[in-house]
Amino acid sequence: MFMASRLGKCVLVGLAMIGLWCACGGDARLAGRKVRVATVRTVTHYGVALDPDATAQQVAYVLLRAIGEDVRAKNEAEREASLDVQFDLCAANILAARNKTSLPRDQFIYNVVNHWAPTVAHYVGDFPPDLESASKRFVWEGGGASEKDPKKESEPRMAVELADPSGDPKASVVMNIWMARDGNYWRVTHLGFDPTRRSISRVATGVATGE
Repeated sequence: MFMASRLGKCVLVGLAMIGLWCACGGDARLAGRKVRVATVRTVTHYGVALDPDATAQQVAYVLLRAIGEDVRAKNEAEREASLDVQFDLCAANILAARNKTSLPRDQFIYNVVNHWAPTVAHYVGDFPPDLESASKRFVWEGGGASEKDPKKESEPRMAVELADPSGDPKASVVMNIWMARDGNYWRVTHLGFDPTRRSISRVATGVATGE
């Protein structure tokens, strides 16, 4: 009887804490998660310095490598380490400005970045393994006259064609990594797939780094 009573009290306390969290504008699903304070700054990952001189191509490569490690993580510590890299690559200030929800800044950004890996996990086996191979496969689709002036570009993105794990050549996809200048840095706003095509015409589109 004592144990049952004690368990009942613990459940009530737990529910009360969840209720308080939600009432304060928090997302109960983030309880126990490491909600980072995302900032845009110079960082170095996998030997690539992502400073104001870094290209969009370099940022995109580091992102895919971090996502690959996220998907393949063997434990929570490895996954959190890969998430640290992904948060370093997000356009934090731009994402914060797009927040139309009631969530606080850092929780909103967490929800965005935390969904990157699950969105593209099916195709991680065909991510470029190094910067050299990435440079041969990435296609910069800035949509403007100048890749160095994001004001002239609508949704600039780095595109990459990815093979399906099944090996079916007709099941390939084109993944877009949308990017923006956050201050003086190229950083990532979101990513996803292009539903209108399964391959990239490199001749027609051209290859560029997004300088």
